[in-house]
Amino acid sequence: MSSESLFLSPVYLPLLSAAGILFIKSFCPTSIKRIAEYLGILIGLVLPLLLVLRLYPIVQNQGYIETTIGGYAQHIGIIYRFDGMSLLLILLAAAITLPAWIFSRNEGPGHSYFTALLLIQNASIAAIGMAADLFNLFVCLELMGVTAYVLIATGKKANAAYASFSYLMLSSSAMVFFLLGTFGLYNLTGSLRYEAIAMGLETLSGRNQYVAHFSLLLIIVPVLLRVAVMPLSLWLVDAHSKAPHAVSALLSGVLLKVPLFALIRIFSLSPFASSLALPISYAGAVTALVGVLLALSQSDAKQLLAYHSISQIGYIVSAWGLALHAGVTTMTGSLLLSASFFHAFSHAQFKALLFLTIGKTTDAAGNRNVYTFRGANQALRNVGERVPLTMLCFLVGALSISALPPFNGFYSKTLVTYTLKGSLHYTFLTLASVGTVASFIKLSRIFLPSKQPMVLPAVKEKNRFPVSSHLAFILLALSCLAVGLFSEQMILFITRLISSEEAQTYGSSFFFTQDNLIKTTLTVLSGIVLFALAVSRPGKYVLHLLEKRRGGFTDLFLGFATALGALALFAW
Repeated sequence: MSSESLFLSPVYLPLLSAAGILFIKSFCPTSIKRIAEYLGILIGLVLPLLLVLRLYPIVQNQGYIETTIGGYAQHIGIIYRFDGMSLLLILLAAAITLPAWIFSRNEGPGHSYFTALLLIQNASIAAIGMAADLFNLFVCLELMGVTAYVLIATGKKANAAYASFSYLMLSSSAMVFFLLGTFGLYNLTGSLRYEAIAMGLETLSGRNQYVAHFSLLLIIVPVLLRVAVMPLSLWLVDAHSKAPHAVSALLSGVLLKVPLFALIRIFSLSPFASSLALPISYAGAVTALVGVLLALSQSDAKQLLAYHSISQIGYIVSAWGLALHAGVTTMTGSLLLSASFFHAFSHAQFKALLFLTIGKTTDAAGNRNVYTFRGANQALRNVGERVPLTMLCFLVGALSISALPPFNGFYSKTLVTYTLKGSLHYTFLTLASVGTVASFIKLSRIFLPSKQPMVLPAVKEKNRFPVSSHLAFILLALSCLAVGLFSEQMILFITRLISSEEAQTYGSSFFFTQDNLIKTTLTVLSGIVLFALAVSRPGKYVLHLLEKRRGGFTDLFLGFATALGALALFAW
């Protein structure tokens, strides 16, 4: 089997599997439909992952593998380039999609259409990671977006369709600007290929340079909207909180990260673009702090988690922006980019775990209010759970996001803050970490015993807790622990894939220094103090004011205009 066939398998195998599932659903009995779904996941998700892992030595030695679809000449054909970042994005998508799909078997939406949509979404993610021209990137981003709109709308929660429609309208409107930017660069350079555009931009002068820079802005800002960097993040809260729990895990864990790392190739088009990465990194630092303050003010458990997705994206974007500003081919840039992706991968794991466990728990109780909900274990026993695995796995996720050892969040956040030490970003992210601890102390109280008799939803007699739910929880919890314990190997793996620089090793002596341990202890203690202030009467009053300040539909477009105007002003 050729290397071209191997690296394209994450695109064509999921699409073929999705088509097979839909065909069988239309013409075959129910028993065969179930078998088709399991085979579809094996062939469309697991098999492509195993195939592309075989290409790791080739990517490490050659840097990339490239092919033109259909055998056309490069200047007119669709080019796919498989490199280290492509492999990492495929791994990220598979690592979260599989447990989310397992969870959906009994918790919903467990049907053939959902499985087919997941496979199409994974195909689009792989294509985004391998796209080598702007228009192909646009098509793949839109395909990923369309599947997200549909998946959000499958939720049975109130206003799920409205949340999906808001995301659809804002995202589609923003991608019109992406197309305008693409047209601008094509008009100036005569090509859509990244490399040809970069060569064409080097020869521009005068007015054409300004047109090229503004065209890049029109491409960059819509992608940042998909990433949910403030002030482009207002769409995210409703989409995450109203979507089915498995979809929320995918949105937060995967779909927010993929466009960000695909944007790296666009930033390489012009030396000017790297200077734009600096204000974006500051926007990331502000996003981390503001996001966690808004999370702390929430009474709805899933909205609290949604705001934390915004906050954690801030960590990732801060390191990502500074990596591009320093240059990803430099040693500093390589370390920053590795730290950014490492935290993106860790966040995907623990946030997916948190969305699934909290989703299951709040459904069991019929209550998502963190101020009134107590006795979560009793509610889970009412739906058949005999061993409190849901609570234990939730605690793994909470300790991970709070950056406590030996879980992955401790290692990824420590690496991110180490790379940002001495900058304003470091101060913002440290304060955000304090808010994270306080938020999850607040959320964890739902597992305290209830002092009053609980009114629980009626359930069938001899109800059994779904094995698939526990399996999904355990897979994610063990992955949080495993990535933490093997953090040195994980960082080394990431750095070798995305950088030509010699990878540096980070053993226990790097993470468990006296300074890091003191910082972790002070962060936890400060978080406890902040939590005490938050639940005091003045604290509740202030947080209630924050919670009421929700952005409307028009504010979404105002945020887009503000971001575009601010970056244009900075560029000018």
